[in-house]
Amino acid sequence: MTHEEFAERIAERLEARAYALEHGSRSAGHATTSRATGLRTAAALAREEAAAVTQEEAPPPEAQA
Repeated sequence: MTHEEFAERIAERLEARAYALEHGSRSAGHATTSRATGLRTAAALAREEAAAVTQEEAPPPEAQA
């Protein structure tokens, strides 16, 4: 499994948990909304970090020619 696949898998799980928190709670109060937002932020960070690692691991442009 590549780091991109791993990050996407984690992000999907975090987003699913955020959705479950928001839609599984009878009263989605401020704490629930804040937690769901935090999970979505973590998902975005996982994807951004995977993209950064991919960019860092890419050979320099002159090596690709």
